[in-house]
Amino acid sequence: MATRVLSPAKQAWKKGWVPFLKYAWDNEPVLVASSVLGFAPPILYLFWPWKNWAEETNKLMPTKYPTPIRYVEGKTGPPTSI
Repeated sequence: MATRVLSPAKQAWKKGWVPFLKYAWDNEPVLVASSVLGFAPPILYLFWPWKNWAEETNKLMPTKYPTPIRYVEGKTGPPTSI
């Protein structure tokens, strides 16, 4: 019975993540870099230790400001910018 020959990528994958990433980085660094940059933000957001602190400081910043009173003839005074 003939043995099946595995590709170098599959051989590296069977050894683990680190050998596979080393093999991929040697062959396609652009794909590895773009994958890492694509997966990093969601993972960092989930495990960011200061996430609650950032949400609390955002609550301190006012988000609703008073709307300015527009000049209406006879109801408000003349505009001060003229």
